[in-house]
Amino acid sequence: MHDFSGDAMASTPFFSSGTEIIAATSQSKLRVQFEAIELRVVAGPDAGLEVSLGLPVLRVGASPDNDVVLTDRAVSRRHAEIRMTPTGLLLRDLGSTNGTFINDVRITEAYIPAEAECRLGYSRLVIRQHTEERKVAVPRQDHLGELVGSSERMRELYGLIRAVAPTPTTVHLHGESGAGKELVARTLHAFSGRSGPLVVFDASVADPEMVRNDLFGHIRGAFTGATGAREGAFRQAHTGTLFIDEIGELPLDLQPRLLRVLETREVLPIGSDKPLRVDVRVITATHRDLEAMVRTGAFRADLFYRLSVVPIEVPALREIPEDIPLIARHLCERLQLNCRLSAAALEALQNYSWPGNVRELRNVLERAAVMCGEREIGLEDLRLSRTATPVQNAAPAPAPAVSPPASGPVDPEPSSADSGLAVKRSQPISSARAHLKDMERRMIVEALERTHGNKAAVARELGIPLSTLKRRLKDYKISNGD
Repeated sequence: MHDFSGDAMASTPFFSSGTEIIAATSQSKLRVQFEAIELRVVAGPDAGLEVSLGLPVLRVGASPDNDVVLTDRAVSRRHAEIRMTPTGLLLRDLGSTNGTFINDVRITEAYIPAEAECRLGYSRLVIRQHTEERKVAVPRQDHLGELVGSSERMRELYGLIRAVAPTPTTVHLHGESGAGKELVARTLHAFSGRSGPLVVFDASVADPEMVRNDLFGHIRGAFTGATGAREGAFRQAHTGTLFIDEIGELPLDLQPRLLRVLETREVLPIGSDKPLRVDVRVITATHRDLEAMVRTGAFRADLFYRLSVVPIEVPALREIPEDIPLIARHLCERLQLNCRLSAAALEALQNYSWPGNVRELRNVLERAAVMCGEREIGLEDLRLSRTATPVQNAAPAPAPAVSPPASGPVDPEPSSADSGLAVKRSQPISSARAHLKDMERRMIVEALERTHGNKAAVARELGIPLSTLKRRLKDYKISNGD
């Protein structure tokens, strides 16, 4: 375990430009910065009221379900909203009876100038955007919730989770397939204090035709076969947390609907004209580069901005090799495996690049435990794929679209009797590509056999979107019975 006390640590960014690790004389700390909307009532029945909330959209009105509730009788139930945007705070009237004013000029929608005074009913307010800073100690522990690891990187992650979890703000997780993004989401929910459940929605395996129904639900008679009402994921997660995995796979035509739910906190079930209020904390995740998708038009910029209030990078397993022995022991205990790893095996686990991350480590351990029985697991029992480059010989690289199979051959020296999954350095590129395609095809066929043809389960196991799997099945002319 690393010791962080004493010497000053170099300032290194961890997530977003507003969060960094700073030196401390007694204990390392994270300086976590949140953008917040600060509202002060300077005149009116609620004079003296001060609110600072890290919400992208803040609603003001007389109704108790607003973020800021005013007792002013001239204020409408849902009077106005303040929205954080890249260019400043945007004030919008919500159809109030007596109007919304900036410096005594009635507005429908306008940016709030610095030092401006806003008026709602008889109440005068000063509204500004400011940076709220919290200093969070990096905990001296080797686990948090379902997460395991004592490295500097993991302990920083624990500190961030503890800082962010109790807030209502949206969190976006980025990391490679199999890195444990869902475990981070579960830990965020566990430390959030929210009374409702954690609901997981995986956009990569959802039927594109059913995503709207899955998220927002429907009423009875909404369409042929809708004999009863159905709650969507948002309603199921009411007062809890909704984790939307692989958000980058969400169909483009549904992204405005998701954005509207996030901003209004209301869902409109299919077939209904009555919105339903939801109290849901949203966490999203992806292995894709959403910023690049925004640039190409594959992902909406406004939704990206709304989701990325607090972006967190989940480290790949190869980035925390010192944690691998601890994670391996934890997996063996959780899976009830009789695992005793030799020193050589542990060293090999730490030196391997793990393109499949923790998911691949779990598969390797399960297979080795079954093959070894009661004896100690040695280096030769791990059968690590030769297609992955050891950590010390290569810089970290993104996980491939399809991870190498956990059951691939690992003879110390390639032979003419090899199964063909290894690519010889002397082979021409065209031959190497053929080998890789053959390997990918066999991985898919084997996964189909293990899952009895369940495509959604195959996509999840291989860490690829369902749409990609369907393309591969077509390209390789694979049927479920292959």
